[in-house]
Amino acid sequence: MEGKIITHWPQIVGEKFARLAIPEKITFPKDKRTEGTLHLSVTSAGALLLQFSQDLILEQINTFFGYKALVKLRMTHGFIPPQPILPKASLPLSQEEKEWIEGQTHHIADPDLKECLEKLGTSLSLDPSRKTT
Repeated sequence: MEGKIITHWPQIVGEKFARLAIPEKITFPKDKRTEGTLHLSVTSAGALLLQFSQDLILEQINTFFGYKALVKLRMTHGFIPPQPILPKASLPLSQEEKEWIEGQTHHIADPDLKECLEKLGTSLSLDPSRKTT
């Protein structure tokens, strides 16, 4: 169970909570394998949010396992290594978008400047948050 919680932590609790805490271990009452306590290492800033969301986190974990595996979270302050933010996949530029970018830079004589501006236009066009359609 501990291995699954560690390897599937972001999928179980979501990226937001996974960035604030790392599961360390699970302890159970004597002679039981249910109603355990999950020990988490948390950031200082995330401790309050995790405490407030404790019931939701426990529900997500228990839903993942299919039974009441855990009933309590125990948090200690610790260092959480930053997780890399993966770029979102984007669709390639359409021919119309490529032509528009080239049309905006065709009059620039300096080839280095022209290349830089075309790269800038391409990256801005690929950014999904800037799309209006």
